[in-house]
Parts: sequence; C-alpha cells; structure tokens
Amino acid sequence: MGHIGASDAEASQPGTLERQTRLLLGETPHLDAYEVARLTGTTAARVLEFWRVLGFASVPASRRTFTHADVEALRAAVSLAETTGMTETALRTVVRAAAHSADRIAVWQLETLVEDAERRWGLDDVSARLVVLDTVGEAVDALEALSNHAWRRHLLALLARTEQSVGRAGTTDDRDALPLERATGFVDVVSYTTRAAGLGAAGLGELVATFEERARDVITEAGARVVKTMGDGVLFVADDLPTGLEVALGLVDSYAEGPVPLEVHGAVTWGRVLSRSGDVFGPTVNLAARLADIAEAGQILTDEITWALAETDPAIRAEVVALSLPTAQVSGIGPVEPVLLSRSAT
Repeated sequence: MGHIGASDAEASQPGTLERQTRLLLGETPHLDAYEVARLTGTTAARVLEFWRVLGFASVPASRRTFTHADVEALRAAVSLAETTGMTETALRTVVRAAAHSADRIAVWQLETLVEDAERRWGLDDVSARLVVLDTVGEAVDALEALSNHAWRRHLLALLARTEQSVGRAGTTDDRDALPLERATGFVDVVSYTTRAAGLGAAGLGELVATFEERARDVITEAGARVVKTMGDGVLFVADDLPTGLEVALGLVDSYAEGPVPLEVHGAVTWGRVLSRSGDVFGPTVNLAARLADIAEAGQILTDEITWALAETDPAIRAEVVALSLPTAQVSGIGPVEPVLLSRSAT
C-alpha cells in the first residue's frame, strides 16, 4: 500500500464552507425536492414553494439542494398549520417573517464579526472575512442560543403589551378601524447625504453605528420600541404619548451631547396604526414622517391634534413647552398646523 502524501491528506479534508455547512445543517445537501416530499408526505411543488418563501432562489426539483434539516423545518411548518388551523396564506407570512428576520440577524452578526476581526487584528476587509469564514463555527452555538433567548423574551414582552392594549381598548363595532393606538416618531440626521459623501468606509460605518446604537439605547431605555432604522433615521413607537414625547426629545438631547455630536430633527404623533410585517402603517405614521421632513435642525414637531391630547396631561405640561407654528402645506397630506416641542426650562 502506498503512502498518502501531504497533498493527498489536504485534499481529503473538507473545505471551509463544507465544514460550516455540516456544522449548521448536520450534513451536506444530498436530497432533491422529490425525496423531501416523500419524507414529509407532501408534494415537490410544496417543497419548492417553502424554499422560495424562506427567501432562496428557485432551484430545479431534481437538484440535490436539501438536507434532513430542511425536512424537519418543513415538517414543523406543516405541523404549525395543522395544530393552529391557520390558512396557507397565514403560514406563508409566518415563514417569511422567520426568514426575513433570520437573514437580517445573520447579516448583522457576520458583519459585526468581520468588523471586530478588522479592529482586533488590524486586518483588511478581505482578510477579516476569510478569518470569520474559517472560525465562525466556534460562535455558532452561542449565537443560536442568544437569538433563541432574545426571540422568546421579545415574544413574551409582546404578549404582555397585547394583554394591556386589549384591556384598555375593549371591543369595537368598527371592524375596519386601525386596531392599535400608538405614539409614532421619526428622527433622522440633518444633512446626512452631504455629511456621508465625504466619508470613507470606516467613517460612514462609524456614523451609522453611532446613530443606530444611540437611537436604540434611548428608545428602549424609555420603554418604547424601534420599528426600523434606515441608516440616517429611526422609526419608533410607544404605547403612550408621554413616552413617545420623551423619546423624541431625548434623542435630540442625546445626539447633541454625544462624543461626536449629530444634529437631528423629527416628529411624533398619536393615533391608530396597523402593525404588519414588523412595520406600522396609517395616517398618523405618514403625518409623523412628513412633519419630520419639514422640521429644522434640532426641532421636534407634532400636530395640533396630538398636542391637544398631550396638554391634558399635567405631567406633560410641566415638562414640555409647545409653540404653534404657521400652517404648513405638507406633501401628500395638505395643510397642517405644526407644533414645535421643547423641554421646559424649569
């Protein structure tokens, strides 16, 4: 029997991506859609639809794309539909939600690991990505546990808020009414495009990270929630108006006082909204966005209806000063009576 040379030994070792595939999925792909369909008691068409709803490009049914992990995931989806009785439309939405969230989490975590490798070891971007590609397996269990715990905690918090909202709202005869009353706020960086144009990758990354981290800290500490960030802006909601006002004014203060000061402007409104796909929709959401557009640097605006409600609260009147501004023509909405908000000097 001949001896195995060094090159032969190296060739017999699985490649980096194959190693990570086995770590994440338990095996390399070797099943086609027909085999997955047989194992799950469904059709190849449904297997391929599930794959697309998960957010992946279409593949031929005969291609060996799948593993037993995919089989178990499809079984879980089918079981969910059977257990709850949900419609196929609802099931597709739930799968899309999981896929969209997982994609964002994976990208966020990977980019953070790459950035950390760059800083710790003084690597360029390509070298850092090669390091992470080779070593990410060491972090998979912890990342998975963290993501799972965060999901359970956030679901529990949402259930608690839902119980409180239902208790306050009671029932209504208007089935078409937007279901949730919320304070909605937009805050974004003034002259972001101009400022970002002169920055390289490191500077732009620092600007975006500074804005987003501070926004999340201020919003969550006050008891509100981040709906989404948009690089230079953040959309948030709060269950009550005092919290919404505190968050909006707090963001202006926080950015002005930070190590790298940023000028922001924004708006906050109160009204009924619809929550779908992790976002919020409704006239008051649109109004907050339009008011934020016309706010000057350092300003937080609201509308006269929101302020009329706010000033009935003695605590708000003691903390917030309001100044009615001239009527403004707001794009897509029409004439609006803006109200400028600021903190009381006392």
